[in-house]
Amino acid sequence: MTSASCHQIYNRYFDAMPFRPVQSGIRNLSERMNVHESAGEGYIDRRITSTGMEIVHSVLRIKQEQPIQVQSDAAMIELSFCLQGKGEVSVSGSAHELVPGSCTLHVMRDFSAAFHYDGDAWLRAVAIGVPVALFERYLEMTPGGSKLSIDGLLGSGSFRMFRQPISPETTRLLHELQTCPYTSAMREMYAESKAMELLAVYLGSFLFDNDSRSVGASGLSKTDRMKIREAERLLLRHMDDPPSLLELSRMIGLNDYKLKIGFKAEYGKSVFAYLRGKRMERAWELLEAGDISVSQAASAVGYANFSHFAEEFHKRYGIKPSELSRSRRYL
Repeated sequence: MTSASCHQIYNRYFDAMPFRPVQSGIRNLSERMNVHESAGEGYIDRRITSTGMEIVHSVLRIKQEQPIQVQSDAAMIELSFCLQGKGEVSVSGSAHELVPGSCTLHVMRDFSAAFHYDGDAWLRAVAIGVPVALFERYLEMTPGGSKLSIDGLLGSGSFRMFRQPISPETTRLLHELQTCPYTSAMREMYAESKAMELLAVYLGSFLFDNDSRSVGASGLSKTDRMKIREAERLLLRHMDDPPSLLELSRMIGLNDYKLKIGFKAEYGKSVFAYLRGKRMERAWELLEAGDISVSQAASAVGYANFSHFAEEFHKRYGIKPSELSRSRRYL
């Protein structure tokens, strides 16, 4: 199938959205589509690259309760990053909630989809649409990839998805993709290179298990692993005032040794290295939204020492929190 199939699917999605009318009646390779004032607020930026990939950046809030429906007999692969939002996407009878902070690989063909967005919540997302021919060409160049194809991934079905949390490195790449410093042709080359880097990371992870982590090697039982996942949820729920390791172990009913060993096996980091990373990710989200100051963001994620927060933020992302805050105010 050609790249036109991929763009046809996006065009149907855009046509179903409550956008202001396109003056020419024809959608362009690079454009901003604004939500009609009567239906909500925000926009979608669209860019089609020279290889046929489609990069879509959404920042919007839609008031209407009616789902946005799309149906197509075409096929495509989409790598999507949900940064903020509430709602549900139903594809060919399979319903999935939007999960902020997650990356999802969608493989689809001959499908129908309904998008239900919560009208009280802003949606911020980045999607990279990949034509089937380009996707399969990438696979052929990857060791072991020749055994994979859209037919092999879908079988007799019409939709399949893979999902995992967004890493701090991905957050940085997405920021670079959205704040390209170049113009004209250089801008397209830069955006395409970032999109391809994201594809390489997540296709490797989803389809070739390049980032797999085994918990079984730690010797933990299924019950122990459930308790460790509960510990992770408690940490994130109380990141502004987290419990100590001993308090956390008592809260989940698992001794601190098993918690330390099991948590690192499950998440690849120690308990508090993981918490530190999640605090930085949350601080980035707050500052990128542009609604609060740097000191407020630091406090919201549990930092009483502003200098320590700024140092940790710069160490992780390579920019100062004040620089990110200023860049969002000027958008």
